[in-house]
Parts: sequence; structure tokens; C-alpha cells
Amino acid sequence: MPLTASSVLGARRRYAAVREMGSLLDGDHLRVRYDVGRHDHYDREGEGGVSGKGQRRRGGGNTVQLGVPPGLSSTIDIRPYLDAIIDDGRVLTGSEVRDVADCLELCRDVLLWRDALLVANGDSEEEKEKEDDDNDDDDVVVPRPPPPPTFVELPKLVRSMRVDPDLLRLLLDAFDPNDPDMLDGTTFPSLGRLRSLVREARREVLDYVDSLLASPSMRGKVATESGGSLVMEMNGRVVVPVRREFRDSVGGIVHDASRSGNTVYVEPTFAIDKTNDLRRIEAELRGEETRIWRMLTGEIVDRASDLEGNVACLGQLDVVLARVGLGRRLGRGGGGGGVIPEVGTEGVVHVREALHPILLLREDDRRRKSGGRGGTGAVGEVVGSDIDIGRGKNQGLILTGPNSGGKTIVLKLLGLYALMVRDGIPIPSKSIYPARVDFFSPILADIGDSQSVDGDLSTFSGHMLVCREVLNNADRDALVLMDELGSGTDPNQGVAIARALLEALLDRGCRVAITTHYLELKQLAMTDDRFAVAGMQFVGGRPTYRLMPGVIGESFALAVAERLKLPESVINRAYELLDTETRKMGELIQDLEDQKLLVDQKLEDLQRREDELLELKAEMKRRQEKLELTQLTVRREEARKFAAKLEEKERLLEDILEKLKGGGASKKVVADSWSDIRIVKREALSEAENLPGVMSRLKQQQQDQSANVELIPISEMNGITVINIDDVVVVCKSDSGTKMKTKSNTVDCIGMNFEESKRKCIDAFSKAAMQNRSVVYVLHGHGTGILKKKIRSWLKDDRQWAKSFRAADQADGGDALTMVELKKQKLF
Repeated sequence: MPLTASSVLGARRRYAAVREMGSLLDGDHLRVRYDVGRHDHYDREGEGGVSGKGQRRRGGGNTVQLGVPPGLSSTIDIRPYLDAIIDDGRVLTGSEVRDVADCLELCRDVLLWRDALLVANGDSEEEKEKEDDDNDDDDVVVPRPPPPPTFVELPKLVRSMRVDPDLLRLLLDAFDPNDPDMLDGTTFPSLGRLRSLVREARREVLDYVDSLLASPSMRGKVATESGGSLVMEMNGRVVVPVRREFRDSVGGIVHDASRSGNTVYVEPTFAIDKTNDLRRIEAELRGEETRIWRMLTGEIVDRASDLEGNVACLGQLDVVLARVGLGRRLGRGGGGGGVIPEVGTEGVVHVREALHPILLLREDDRRRKSGGRGGTGAVGEVVGSDIDIGRGKNQGLILTGPNSGGKTIVLKLLGLYALMVRDGIPIPSKSIYPARVDFFSPILADIGDSQSVDGDLSTFSGHMLVCREVLNNADRDALVLMDELGSGTDPNQGVAIARALLEALLDRGCRVAITTHYLELKQLAMTDDRFAVAGMQFVGGRPTYRLMPGVIGESFALAVAERLKLPESVINRAYELLDTETRKMGELIQDLEDQKLLVDQKLEDLQRREDELLELKAEMKRRQEKLELTQLTVRREEARKFAAKLEEKERLLEDILEKLKGGGASKKVVADSWSDIRIVKREALSEAENLPGVMSRLKQQQQDQSANVELIPISEMNGITVINIDDVVVVCKSDSGTKMKTKSNTVDCIGMNFEESKRKCIDAFSKAAMQNRSVVYVLHGHGTGILKKKIRSWLKDDRQWAKSFRAADQADGGDALTMVELKKQKLF
């Protein structure tokens, strides 16, 4: 994915990735259970990951904490190594190969992280298989809570990542656990053998030299004046210090002498051949190491394409993290970060309290350098503006107001927002209001002065050249920003050119924003409804840098000149030169601005309170959503545990049925088996009752089944001649004497208090007496046990209805129901 989007879909995908990464950073997702051994993109043997010496081993079933991708804080970039191999044919060694191994290991961890996201989505293969298995179960339906918010774009960013497990295992096992830059002698036995020979040869040389120094023939010949070691190595040869006059009697090759010349350093004769053997073995060792480094480099270059793709995937994740980080730095007042706007194709920009990102970052840097003094958050004195362009007929925005009042800042702000949308960067605005910044392409601007002596360009001609290029490149998706359009020439002619240019751009469907001091352009919104006007506020002789939609801003040139310390005499003379009407109009406008400031301050206070309420509501909503997400995740985990327990119960039932197979089962075995079955059923129901949603699902299923069940007394079976396949018929005795629990003789008191339950029971008892039924079942459940206790206490003291009562049989629901045997009632 390129850094900058080329379409509205690309911009939306980048923002979706930012939103997903932000939710991970906020910890909105809990831990997920994940079977890492079933994925072969990092381990073909399915043994839970690479098991190199000294490397961590991943178990078959891991609990993964969803969070940011692992290891992206590292600075591993292996692309220079790959370029050196391919372009220069260089062989990698030591730390370079280790960096490639670390990069591969990081990619493996990122793939594990990606798979954990898929598990959170419920999209993994094992999740789908488990769901299919659950749907095939006709006995118990395990509820599947709705999955948490899905991760779509983040997994896509690394879907092309490939980790060859053989290469990763080879590179990790290649290094000695005790020396990360040395090849391992166990992985490469030839190295181990040669290193052992080197150690033996070196030990043989040193042992001989030590024995030589200890021999009586060397007494008095060894130079000890320097006080150093008696065995030294020079140019790879073992030498001993010998007094100059004894060099011939010792025998050997003299390699050096002391500065004074009194001591010579001699390699003993016997050690020469042994040292030559040592050097030969060391040369073989270096050659073998070079061969292995070359082999490892060949394995790496064979997979160079995958490695480069992996680095690109890591870069994509790093860019998303950078976008999230920048968005949070741009957050208002240290809040939750920048806003992800809606992105469309209609050329709309609608943002409340839009803030210039560069000014925000500057204020944030100042705050950090001052140790956090001067306000909370990054906003400081940066003033927000409400910007609205492109909605309805509004295609153009004319920015007016005083010099140095912030018009050009707003103009640049529009351009920056459009560019930030293309790059997927959250924009700094008021988060409680929905923001929208559509996708613009191209983004064209004429800001500043392009006059040039070398190019023979005046201020006006420079602007005209830019305007020509703007017209050549502008289309209906373009955003055009122009500062002081029509300036630098005769005002009347400049206004005419500016208006003609604006109309041409709007006819093409562009969105246009300009700054101007020309009154004719300011009034354009009054005659052409495609334009809107906004003015920069100026109060008390100073600009407030706040954009006021629908207001035509005056230039206040004299007030600005006075604020910039122009000599007072010049200012006074300028006032005298103004005609009376212009002077009075300026003073009137200034008074209106001052009065409007008071009104605006009151409105801002009211707006601030309203915003605080909205922010409080938004925070409550976020907390509620987070709580609901936590509950959903916990339910899902509980459902998995319940399913595992059900599987255990199924195994127990299979063992019981195995005992009952064949004709040799005794009555005792049968009785014990049925007892075991009742115990398993009771335990399963008990587990299900503690699982949210299970009992309600089972209850609904039972109700659906009961609705299709026809209860037929045995005495009426003679009239039934045809029973179709899949018909459910429960054969029972006449209703008048049956004690079987059915829907018609069961009173459901779940969710009621005692008084409600008592009234419902009395109604049921009365109907049963009218229908000559002797048994009624009261369903009260387990719960806290209070309702069950109160109902049975009432039945115990009742003298009108209950002849006797007891807990229902396990096959009928057990202690969750009370079977009531009714007294005979005298109806007449």
C-alpha cells in the first residue's frame, strides 16, 4: 500500500487501519485463546514454533494479548544487506546474518499477532471448524455471542508476509547460544571438529613450551627482567623471552628483540612444526566458516523477494503506528487524539474547530521543552475555525479580513487537511462533532509571491502563470487554493480576471477557496449562490484569528499598521486622508465588532458547556461500548469452556453406553448407568444455567418443540391410523391422572417475585381442578434459591390446594421444579 492514497477507497482503508490500531493501543480487546500449532506459515511440523537452541518455544495453545504488533520498536532493516548480496555479490557474516534471522523471527511474531486478530474476528480455520461442529450438534445448542469489532485492514497489510520455517530454523540454529556472532559447532559438525583440533594443537604447543621453560636446561637463559608473561604470541607464533647470549643454545627462530637488545623472542624448534600444524588447521577452519557463511548467504538470497516483501509489510504496520501517534499528538487538550473524518467523493469539507496541525505541533514542542507548563495538552493558544465548503450549492469559499489576521493560515489548513486525508492521518478538530473531509485530486495552490528577476516575472505575471497551470490541471475532483487572487495589478482589472477565473473553476466542478481584500469579490456571495463568504475576526484593534462564517471581514489596514508600530504621525495623516464616509463606516464596523465580541463570548460560554455535556455523553458511550465488548468477550470464553465441559460429559456418556452394550449387562450395571446418566445431565444443566443466554436458548427450543407436540391419551389411540415421518407424538395416560410434566401442567415463574408467582400458581391450580388434573409442576429455577424457598414454604402451610409436594424427578428438571399433588376440590 503506497504512503498516499490515490482514491477515496484507499483513504478509507488507511483510516480503517488507523482506527483498528487505535483500538488495540487503547486495550479495547481482551486476551484470546489461540492454537498456534495449527498454522504452517511459521512451523511446518506444527510443534508450536521454531525450537532453536536458546530460542523461546511456543506452546500449542497460547493465550495472546491483543495489542500493537510485536517488535516494531526495533530498527532492523535488512534491505542494504540484500542489495549488497545482489548488486556486489558480497557474502554476509556474523551480525548481518543475525539481523536477517532477527527480522525473520520478528515476521513470525507478527504473523502470530495477525492470526490472533483473525481469532478475535472468528475468521480462523479452527473457529470455522468449531462452529460447524457446534451446528451439527442436535442435543445442545451452545450460544455464540456476537464477535467483537472486526479487524479488516491490519491483517491485510501483512497478508503477503511469508516466513520460511526451514530458513528461520537454519538461521536461528546457526549461531552459538553463548556467542551470538559465532557459528554453532553442533549445528555444523565440521566446524566443531576443526575447532576441537585447533584447541588440541594449541594445547600441545603450549604444553611443550611450558615443559621447556620448566626444564633444567633453560635455567638462567630465560629473560625475566620485563616482568611479563614467559609465553607470548607474535604474528601467530608462540615465542619465549631469551637472554641474548643464549639464543643459539636454545635453538629456534628469532622473531623479535627488545628495545634494549638484551632480550630476544625465540620460537623453539619443536614448536615450529606444531605451530605450522595449528596454522594449517586454523586456515581450514576459516575456509569452512567462509563456506558456511556463503551457504547461508545463498539461502537468504534465494528468498530475497520474500524478505523484501516482509520488510515492506513491517513498514506498512510502522506507518500505521506513526499515523496513530501523530493523530494523538494532534489531539485537543491532551484528549483522545485527532479525529478520523468521513471521506466521500462529493467535494465536501465540513469541520468544527479545525486546528492547524503545524501550529499544534509547535505548541506541543514548546510545552514539552517547558516541562508541561503553560497549559494541558498541545493546543495552547491555537484558535480553531469552523470550515464548511462543498455542501449544497456551495462550491467556493471567499476568505476576508485584516492583514495578518489568519486568512492564509485557514487557506493552508484546507490544503493540509486534504493531504492528511490522502495519507490517512487523523485531523485535529473537535471530536464530539462529526467531521468530513472528502478526497480531492489534484490539490492545486497559488500561495506566496513567485516574482523572479532571472525569470523576468513580476508579481502579477508570476500569479498568472500559476493560474494558467491551475486551469490546465483542474477538474471536478480538484481543490484549488489561491491567495490574494487578482492582486499586483489595477484593482478593477484584477477583480475582473479573478472573477472570470473563479467562475471557470466552478464551472468545471472544482472546490475553490481564495483570500481577498477586494470588495467586489467579497460581495460575490450575494450574487452567486455557489460562493460563501467568511471573515477573520478583529476586535479591539487586534485579530483573534477566528474564522466567522457568513461575515464579510474588513481589512482594517490602519489598525494593523498602528499595531505594527508605524509612526503615529503617519497613522494620523492616513486617517485625515480618508473620506468622511469611509472613516465613519470603519468606526461603525469597529463598534459592531466590539459588541459582537460580547455576544460571542456569551455564546462561547454556552457552547463550551454544551460541549462538556456532549463530551461527557460521548465518554459514557465509549465506556458502555467497552463494557459491552468485555462482556461479549467473557461470554465467548465462557461458551468455549462450557462446550469443552459438554464434550467431557459426552465422553462420560459414551463410557456408560459402552458398559450397556451387549446382553451381559446386569441389572445393577444398568441401574448404576442410569444413575450416572442422571448425574451427568444434572451437572450439564447446572453448568448451562450459569452461562448467560444458554437457559433462555434451551427454553425457547423446548417451547418451539412443545408447540408441535400433540398429547394423545392411550384411550384415544384407536382413532389414529397414520403417523408420518418426523411427527412428534408423546403417548401418555389420560390427563386426569398423569403425573408427567407437560407444557399444559407447568407453571413458569421464572423472573417473577413471590406474590406474582403465588397468584399465577393459584390460577393454575384452579384450572387444573376444573380439568380434573391432580398434578401441577411449578418452575422456579435455582437462582439464589429465595423464590423456591418461599413457594415451598407457602405450599407447606397451604390447606386449600396442596395435598403434597416435592422436587421433580431429575428427568423432569430436578430441584428447579416443584411437583404439587392437588387436593380434590368440591366444585358444586
